[in-house]
Amino acid sequence: FGLLVLGALCGCNGQTQTVLRDTVWGEFPSVVLVKTPREHQYCLGTVLNGNHILTSAFCVLSYDRMRVFPARLVRVFGGDINVTPVSPTRQTRTGQHIFVHENYRPHTFENNIAVIRLAEPFHLPSNAIEQAHIRMRIVPDTHPCDVVTWYRPTGTDANPSQEVPRQQAFNVNIRNRDLCAAERRTELTVQENTICTYTTSVMNVVQGDPMFCNGELTSIQSYTFLPPGQQPQMQPNLVSTQVRFYIHWINAQLNRTQPMPEGWNPVEF
Repeated sequence: FGLLVLGALCGCNGQTQTVLRDTVWGEFPSVVLVKTPREHQYCLGTVLNGNHILTSAFCVLSYDRMRVFPARLVRVFGGDINVTPVSPTRQTRTGQHIFVHENYRPHTFENNIAVIRLAEPFHLPSNAIEQAHIRMRIVPDTHPCDVVTWYRPTGTDANPSQEVPRQQAFNVNIRNRDLCAAERRTELTVQENTICTYTTSVMNVVQGDPMFCNGELTSIQSYTFLPPGQQPQMQPNLVSTQVRFYIHWINAQLNRTQPMPEGWNPVEF
């Protein structure tokens, strides 16, 4: 479930052509790159303030989803949109604490959210990093938004000249939640605190990739699923966690003084 594959959708009202593009400087200055001990695994996070980063629970957990990574092994890169060459505006930080939502459920992707506290804050204000503005309004159906992701080769046909990992974005449209939930027949996990979106072409995203609507942080990617009877990459739904539903939890983590309970395991708690 680490790599979420998003494919073409047909027959959706208000659908616009999906275009994957490289981002430009200053377009998404609150988006940072999170590197964990997983080999070749990059996640994205979003700056809440100089000391804290919002990302998915998946991003900061081991492959078996049973252990939170030691915070000191997690690095966060802000103020840059490419891995190489290193920009003079890049700021690199390590984690001090990682807080995963205590009700995160790996098998249903519920409460797929986490906060990373940095050992040293980002230097703000900056011309390359700023804290995100969180959207508190409802996003209407068919509304256009942008998902920010990190370039990942899609296969052997990838252009070698584009192998340098970099920040990219693509446009999506909001899908009616009830229609989306009706296709999730195995488990009812398309809840009020999630958003369902669709695109017109195949995209690779990872849990934690942020979605912005009208320039405001709206949600972070959580999972995809296919309607019954469909083959992969046909009509998957992309479901993300609405940040506004977790404002109180996020604020509690910003002021938290105790680390995660020793040995905490989302499979058991």
